[in-house]
Amino acid sequence: MTQVMSTLAKVDWKRMVTYTVNNPKQAFINAAIAYVLFRQTLKMAKKVSIYGLRSTFSLLWKQIAGVLVRHIRRAPGTGIVVQRNISKIVKDIEDSMNVAVPGESKYLTVPDQGMSDDEILAILKRRQNEAGIDWKNGRASGAVYHGGEELVRLTNEAYAMYNLTNPLHPGVFPGLRRIEAEVVRMVLDLYNGDAECCGTTTSGGTESIIMAVRSHVVWGREIRGINNANIVVPVTAHAAFDKAAEYFGIGITHIPVDPLTQKVDLKAMRRAIDSDTVLIVGSSATFPHGVADDLAALGRMAIKYKVGFHIDSCLGSFIMPFLKEAGFPEIVCDFRLPGVTSISCDTHKYGFAPKGTSVVMYFNKQMRHYQYFTISTWP
Repeated sequence: MTQVMSTLAKVDWKRMVTYTVNNPKQAFINAAIAYVLFRQTLKMAKKVSIYGLRSTFSLLWKQIAGVLVRHIRRAPGTGIVVQRNISKIVKDIEDSMNVAVPGESKYLTVPDQGMSDDEILAILKRRQNEAGIDWKNGRASGAVYHGGEELVRLTNEAYAMYNLTNPLHPGVFPGLRRIEAEVVRMVLDLYNGDAECCGTTTSGGTESIIMAVRSHVVWGREIRGINNANIVVPVTAHAAFDKAAEYFGIGITHIPVDPLTQKVDLKAMRRAIDSDTVLIVGSSATFPHGVADDLAALGRMAIKYKVGFHIDSCLGSFIMPFLKEAGFPEIVCDFRLPGVTSISCDTHKYGFAPKGTSVVMYFNKQMRHYQYFTISTWP
């Protein structure tokens, strides 16, 4: 600060004012250029502080390369060649997925005559395992979370009982609303939520994450007056955070992880937080490596900088809370941690609920309120 004041004291302000009065147009242009350069310098300095000099230049080169590729694709001659190659690759992918099955018909229009029950069931049976992958014996990763045949039978019976209910009308189906509330409270209890904690069910982990981001964006706008919100996430965080950032038009900064532990770099995370940050994220555990970030440290960081803190426990779901009981070192990933404002937990993974269900939890009802959308002018 002393150096800045000393530099400002050396400026010939009288001469600057005279020049501005005599050349207002050029002075405005100079000021605009200086402002743009200053903003870009600040952005570059922030990136260097987060990623380091080498990685920053690598990211910058990727951005420049991306711009060049986009311009090349728009060029009259080159663009056609590039698009032709892309179309060929897409076609190859489509062909590899849409392999014709011998003897199997394609139904592309509504049939003139309806099929019998047996015909429909026969088609469904044939298509149930066209890929021939033996996922029941562990020959697939992450696609199916199987709780056993007895649970499948119970789930099918439950589906049959409730397949015509509509949760949008709790007045017609109050029992369904009660079931949802009880599921939410069970998961909250699992994650040590107190009486103030609350949540909702969603269609899966992606929607839970998107809803949590929305809640914090609205909270930032309503409470802190932030109109250009951003979130800060580990590079290993689920891609749903990127989707949420694109949906809501907000900034997102990806923080590198330690090359040995694969946990998010706390120093880099701290440097990335600014006055427009509404949310930081930690995983329990990450999809790429199955590692839990330093959640306690992230919680303290959230409190210090007055931002929200979301724990993504979609994958850890019904495993992480039982580590201690199973004889493993406990990893606290719930509302016992100070600073946690929301948690996502997939019930359709290791809770073995049917696809797709998840629960998003909040530390109080006000934060959940920001998730909701209402309109009073719809006729």
